[in-house]
Amino acid sequence: MKRRIAITVIGALAWAVLASGLVAGDYARFLAGSVAFSSITILSISILAGVCGIWSLGHTAFIAIGAYVSASLAAAGWPLEAILPVVALAAALVGYVLGVSAGRFSILYFGLLTLAVALSTAEMVGRFSDFTGGDNGLAVPPMKSLLLQRELLPADGPAVAVVLATLVFILADAVVNGAIGERWRAVKSQRIAASALGLVPHRANANAFAFSAAIAAVGGVAAALVVGFLDPIVFDLRSAIMLIVGSVVGGIGSFAGAVVGAAFIVGVPEAGSAFKDISAFALGAAMVLVLLVLPRGVAPTLAGMLERAWRRPQLHQPPVGGAQAAGAVTQLTRRLMPASQEPLNIENLSVAFGGLSVLQEVSLSVAPGESVGLIGPNGAGKTTLINVISGFVEPGGCDVLRFGETDLTRASVHARLGHGIGRTFQHAELFDELTIRESLVVAALQRPAGAAAAGFASADDIADAVLDGLALRAVADAFPEELPFGIRKVADVARTLAAGARFVALDEPFSGLDSAEIAELRAILRSMKAAGVSILLIDHAVQEVLDIADRVVVLNFGTVLASGTPREITENPLVQQAYFGRGKARHEEAARG
Repeated sequence: MKRRIAITVIGALAWAVLASGLVAGDYARFLAGSVAFSSITILSISILAGVCGIWSLGHTAFIAIGAYVSASLAAAGWPLEAILPVVALAAALVGYVLGVSAGRFSILYFGLLTLAVALSTAEMVGRFSDFTGGDNGLAVPPMKSLLLQRELLPADGPAVAVVLATLVFILADAVVNGAIGERWRAVKSQRIAASALGLVPHRANANAFAFSAAIAAVGGVAAALVVGFLDPIVFDLRSAIMLIVGSVVGGIGSFAGAVVGAAFIVGVPEAGSAFKDISAFALGAAMVLVLLVLPRGVAPTLAGMLERAWRRPQLHQPPVGGAQAAGAVTQLTRRLMPASQEPLNIENLSVAFGGLSVLQEVSLSVAPGESVGLIGPNGAGKTTLINVISGFVEPGGCDVLRFGETDLTRASVHARLGHGIGRTFQHAELFDELTIRESLVVAALQRPAGAAAAGFASADDIADAVLDGLALRAVADAFPEELPFGIRKVADVARTLAAGARFVALDEPFSGLDSAEIAELRAILRSMKAAGVSILLIDHAVQEVLDIADRVVVLNFGTVLASGTPREITENPLVQQAYFGRGKARHEEAARG
């Protein structure tokens, strides 16, 4: 809210200065208007790169849509207020189609795809002369305004551009720094973990690209109002590159950086125009200088300096408060994680990577509310089995792979949480660009439809309850890289708790933890078990598995070696020989003798 108030105040002041005539001369007003519409177009690229990691050279196409369609509709008598949603929607539709490809190509190949879009745009502007004026350009007809109840004059262009920039910045802040933007950053940070949480990466990329395209189209409308004439050179490859330059110089993903970058690409060429022979050199030299001195961009570097001056001390306290917290954690788990009503059944599952057979006709079941431990040597296929259940690995052959009535062979990865299946990761794949609290909010927003959390009104309430229940409040605003490995492990389990899964696959949750952290995590898993959640637990900390599991399955070389109660497994001579070692088996026999 503070950011949006600040944007509103700055925009209102800029509009008042332009509307009052304090900026003397048409040229100065033109420059101010140019910075305004350029900040919109740079913001559209900057937030796409910053929030999604997607770079586009093709945004000149969306700017052209905004500029030429608005000119055409203005000629037909449409008012500005009706033109804006039309051009934004048209650009968003094109952007969505292009954005679907973003997750399917590497950064290099998608960059080449958008480069082709930029080159095609310049060619199309030149060829469709009836609509664009071709190489001769097109004069923008006067536009009406319903709010002002009059026709906009050329002198109104800069002030209207400032108003449009203000509105776009407020809307973009609400989206990018809200729940939608958090989902986009989650996908950018960890596509696999995001998919396990029910997010659809290619859809998130497409939505982000559509939103960015709509913003760019509004920038095209603002440019048409300020300039008053559409020159095809504005939509060529050089302009596309200049927008990238403005994004990088100002700071990728920074709202203030979009304004700084706009001032840079407008102001530096204008300042160098007095020296015609060296203007291009001056622009290049200024860009190199800024990037050498301020490699993160102007705005983020300055913001970082201020943040370091006021930085809070990092707190690395243990995640849970000890035995007294166990009862509270169990109560919280019962409220957030519904008891499982469905069994997991796997029959004759086989997986091979190339010529390497990883799993061979494995059969396994987990009854509703049962805790099953899965142990075995490295390379036995344990993580591969979890990846099959999660949907990240397709089985080569399988007679049955069902969770309740759901055939998991037909369920997509992102649909698994909707069916009640959650998981953690061996290396705690947290979202690097989200704080711990933001990650929990994203998880809570993805809860399955049938997993209502009793007594919680919103995802924020759920996140706060998990933070307090697992004693993560002290690190709620920290990013994963700021935290010790043990707290990250707890945060990974906390994310599953917030997501409301009723079947949880845990991939080595105890690995890398000290004895105190193991004790706290053990208490959390016991609370899940007490709540009736089905658990499939993989870990080399065998004693912890035996302590939590109702039943243990032993894998060896991709096959099931044994299955039974913890006591039956520890006394099984085949398990002792294959997993615990011959020496241990002889030692135990001697001890019993």
